[in-house]
Amino acid sequence: MDTEVISQQPVSLWRNRDYLLLWLGQTVSSLGTSCTQFAFPLLIVGLTRSIAAAGLAYSLGQLPYVLLSLPAGALVDRWPRKRVMLLSTFCLMVCVASIPLTLGLSSGPLRLLLLYAIAFGLGAISLFYELATSAARAWVVPKSQLPTAVAQNEVIVGSCALVGPALGSWLFSISRLLPFVTDALSSLILLGSLLSIRSPMQDERRTQRHHLLREVREGLTWLWEHEVVRSILLISSYINFTITASVLLVLTIVQQQHIPPMLYGLIVAAGGVGNLLGTALCPPMLRRIRFGRALCCALIVFVFVFPLYGFITTPLLLGAVYATIALSDSIRAIFMDSYRFAVVPDALQARVSSIYRLILFSVLTIGSSALGLSLEHLGILPTVGIVWSGLLLITGWLFLSRHMRQATFPQA
Repeated sequence: MDTEVISQQPVSLWRNRDYLLLWLGQTVSSLGTSCTQFAFPLLIVGLTRSIAAAGLAYSLGQLPYVLLSLPAGALVDRWPRKRVMLLSTFCLMVCVASIPLTLGLSSGPLRLLLLYAIAFGLGAISLFYELATSAARAWVVPKSQLPTAVAQNEVIVGSCALVGPALGSWLFSISRLLPFVTDALSSLILLGSLLSIRSPMQDERRTQRHHLLREVREGLTWLWEHEVVRSILLISSYINFTITASVLLVLTIVQQQHIPPMLYGLIVAAGGVGNLLGTALCPPMLRRIRFGRALCCALIVFVFVFPLYGFITTPLLLGAVYATIALSDSIRAIFMDSYRFAVVPDALQARVSSIYRLILFSVLTIGSSALGLSLEHLGILPTVGIVWSGLLLITGWLFLSRHMRQATFPQA
């Protein structure tokens, strides 16, 4: 009888022990990581007096996301998630701790080559950790609470973007090794947090295993057959490209208008404030607005606000536009990521996330260079027009897509 079915409200995230351990550990670790991300290019420039050398180190850190995403996703779905997270955290701690060791035991070209190897290693290990963590979060959090969990993760990202550079700069001013020591200690805290989690953070895995390429193909096939998730990945990739364009446009306008560095810092901080405000607005919005309609609203904001970059010159307006785009992007990202985590089967979480990262970083790798060339040779207004044309196309397509407009967030 129907009376035998009793629905229960899921426990609050603040009482979900495994989620709290994962979230708190990730918070401390992300702050440490932001210190390394800030200090590592400064270290390379200080050793080589070359911006190009620092740019190469950054590229090597991003390269694993293009080369290894698909096999990494299949392996993470095959292996125990908790073990992957523990091993990845330990390896990240060793990699970061090896930076001071490298500086002390080597010199000249060998030292630079070792630092490049560390940059690539950090990127590769981070890829495995991120895939396992995103899948684990989708398992420990009920589907109805995923938007809140994703929003809280965005709070970490936004807060670290605001606090991390300042903390990293202060630590680097005391000693160029201190940011890396701090990051290694934060990884140690994350390691203890993960060891305290009791659940396996995944469903029981099948004992039968197939060839790695076949398992990669399973993820690709599932994604191809689900129009909404496939569309989300494509839209996310272009919007992230637009965010990169926003960052480069702000930097170009600042240089052309001779805006002081202090005001430039306030403009960037305004983006962080917009990001945090978007994370606060997102959970109540999800309870009132259909998933597809919310995405349409977010893209409309991009369409109306982004062209202003071609005309504004004052720091106040520039900060307002940058903050508005950051707010809209934060809402868009939380809605899309929550939906993806909720509908993708647990056994395919890492594979689908790996496809997302492959597309995203491929677009950003090519797009960043294209944006730089466009700004240098065509100027601000034509570059804004090119990016805006793409926004018009994907927004129009979103309005015409019945599946996207009618998509609703799964609650069970």
